[in-house]
Amino acid sequence: MTKKPVVMFIGAHPDDIELNCGGTVLKLVESGKNVGIIDLTEGELSTRGNRRSRVLETSAASKLLGISFRENLKIRDGSIEINKINREKIIRVLRKYKPEIVFAPYPNDRHPDHIYAGNLIRESVFYSGLMKIRTGNLKAFKPGKLYFYRSAIDIPVSFIFDISSVFKKKLEVLKCYRTQFYDSESKEPETFISSSFFRNEIEARARHYGFKIGAEFGEPYYSYDAIRINDKTIFEI
Repeated sequence: MTKKPVVMFIGAHPDDIELNCGGTVLKLVESGKNVGIIDLTEGELSTRGNRRSRVLETSAASKLLGISFRENLKIRDGSIEINKINREKIIRVLRKYKPEIVFAPYPNDRHPDHIYAGNLIRESVFYSGLMKIRTGNLKAFKPGKLYFYRSAIDIPVSFIFDISSVFKKKLEVLKCYRTQFYDSESKEPETFISSSFFRNEIEARARHYGFKIGAEFGEPYYSYDAIRINDKTIFEI
């Protein structure tokens, strides 16, 4: 039996992947890929909600996404520092799941955690391939591709993933995070992402990137490395 390719999405906080890559996750799961999410923190510094509510929301979202695995590395929220301890935590999950493709936050954003997370993941992907960095029985492994997703700030774009057929389901997934996004009945303080303005921005952004590729909705990604194509794959881009 052919082993399913593993694709790993890494986010600084629970809900980061659903918000920025939710459509891509749904399409890859739909196509039979082995897709998983790694959350670096529990998002405990969030203005709204608490650890328990976020765990319950994340569990509900994971089920709706249909992903194969999800782990939280429990790095302290607001303290995603680039150091040996945090690098090793990421290296361990890379070597455990052996993803062919890793998605990480683009390291330029309004949120410092996203900046540090992007750079930390990029370093960890590199060091994961070094044999002399030992992690018990987990052998050295380096993912084949590392792509970066957009958070709040525009990013240079290498490709855009067509999510038109699953955009409505992406919105349903986001509704699992009731404490974090717009809820007209919420009594908690309004935040940047819980405002009605931001709710509308989610669709506007997806339409903007979809328009660029002649689709209804899209999600953008960037690769620091050149993307290799040949005489066959050139007709697919």
